[in-house]
Amino acid sequence: MNRISTSLGMAAVVLVGLTLSAEDFQPLMKTTQSTWPEKQHIGVICNYRANEAQVLALAKAAGEGTHITVADTRVADQANAAANLLANRKTDFVVLMPGDRLFRDGSFGATLAVKHLARRGVPSIGTTAVALKQGAVFSVGDGTDGQVLVTSRPIGTVDVILPDRAMTSQKGSLVLQRKGMATIAVHKAE
Repeated sequence: MNRISTSLGMAAVVLVGLTLSAEDFQPLMKTTQSTWPEKQHIGVICNYRANEAQVLALAKAAGEGTHITVADTRVADQANAAANLLANRKTDFVVLMPGDRLFRDGSFGATLAVKHLARRGVPSIGTTAVALKQGAVFSVGDGTDGQVLVTSRPIGTVDVILPDRAMTSQKGSLVLQRKGMATIAVHKAE
């Protein structure tokens, strides 16, 4: 009995730790919704299992009525496949997960994917300043101290309205729906 309560206690501590370490996507989503109110389909490239807490935090910040398509990607070589998956599923923009091992702001894999998506007309946004250097159109979050940073030279996505600087296949897929959150669909990038 004592082992069970100890195990449950440890599991609770781990879950609280995961929740506390998740990025606060509220500033990013507020900026996105005020800049692009009609855009409701978000793309994400990451290892879903390792970034589930981050994706759930994004879904909560995005709110009901929004759809998130996750390209579940495990190796950097899948950058183009993940970008094609998101572009073919008609995502409006892509959010980079700051904690992903291969596809975070500034990583080589993310740079490849962002450039590929930009050529297909899909803008990317991030939560750190380094995201702008790799092609994201704007960035706001914990990594920018809450300030909206906007690129001075968008790559490929000519018709994107940027925020005002003064503003602070179904095979193998998983769909998650919870009240008050965006719907999440997870697809393997192949």
